[in-house]
Amino acid sequence: MNREQAITEAFVGLTDTVADDVDPLTLLRRLVDHCVRLTGMDAAGVMLANARGRLQSAVVTEERVELTEMFQAQADEGPCIDSYHTGDAVHADDLAASDERWPVFTPLARAAGFAAAHSFPLRLRGQNIGALNLLARTPTPLTPDDVRLLAALVHTATTSVVTWSREPLRPYDIVTRTQAALSAKAVLDMATGMLAATAPLTMAEAGQRLRGYAASQHLRSADVAEDLVRRRLTPATVLAGTP
Repeated sequence: MNREQAITEAFVGLTDTVADDVDPLTLLRRLVDHCVRLTGMDAAGVMLANARGRLQSAVVTEERVELTEMFQAQADEGPCIDSYHTGDAVHADDLAASDERWPVFTPLARAAGFAAAHSFPLRLRGQNIGALNLLARTPTPLTPDDVRLLAALVHTATTSVVTWSREPLRPYDIVTRTQAALSAKAVLDMATGMLAATAPLTMAEAGQRLRGYAASQHLRSADVAEDLVRRRLTPATVLAGTP
């Protein structure tokens, strides 16, 4: 698949909101996967604003990204925090030069193995609902073409995340659906922890097993997680049924 085909596939995947297995977290996971695949970034994540306006991690491509997002949320500083509050893209091609800019976040991000960070706001109808977090292990600038592509992907994903339901969008639904995505993330984390506690799996591996089971059963990951947490489904069944 060439780059043009990959870009087309990315936009098609982010606008596919009618499939039965699609939910906000699935759409955001597609976003971060495409962002890494189509740019020079090594990892990505999305943070969403909770009811108090504080950012929380929603999806990540690897566990160390979630650590950097926790650093930003706790310190209230970093590229995602700035992007969310300003509504503008934020770029740090080399974190080694950002100690004064983000004195708490920068050394922690570098200790996690990242040397560059970029962030784009998730914005819809004049309302900021979160930020995309892009990280690289070496100092890495984004090209102007990358910036335009990422901005378009983020806008497409943001629109899809808020409007994925077949119900008509009302003025307060933007916040409601953002909160629903964060609630689904909390349930997903609990279910993933249950799988990791049942078998010798890391959280990342357990998450993959849960998504694999959901795909094999043509179910949404969020629904499988809900069934696990409510004991309508056993961890053994999910682990045994994963391809």
